[in-house]
Amino acid sequence: RSTTIFALVNALGRRDRARGLELLDTLCREGEYLPLALAFLSTQFRLALVSKESGLRSSQQIVGHFSRAGVPMWSSRAEQIYQTVGKFSKEQLERGLKLIFAADRDLRSARPDDRIVMERFVLELTR
Repeated sequence: RSTTIFALVNALGRRDRARGLELLDTLCREGEYLPLALAFLSTQFRLALVSKESGLRSSQQIVGHFSRAGVPMWSSRAEQIYQTVGKFSKEQLERGLKLIFAADRDLRSARPDDRIVMERFVLELTR
């Protein structure tokens, strides 16, 4: 299950709508706790935004920057962040964080279905 959550975060970080929706379907059928995926994605987007604002141009620079700041960073995580930096503009990353917040809020409030909230989120994030 956790592998599927990480795969969803990775797909959305690459703006891969089709794979994101496919993985979301798997998570929903397995009864996964969807706010967990949003928490991981929020971290990835925040780190990508800092990387973009800091002008980091490679996964190695990302590792160095965050390691010096005391943030645990390993090469595969840095590569995912670097891919996200390449797929989203600064404005899109900021918008993505707002979408994550809204989806998280909607998952916690009275609503029709978690799946609908998350599908809408994936479609908005990857448009």
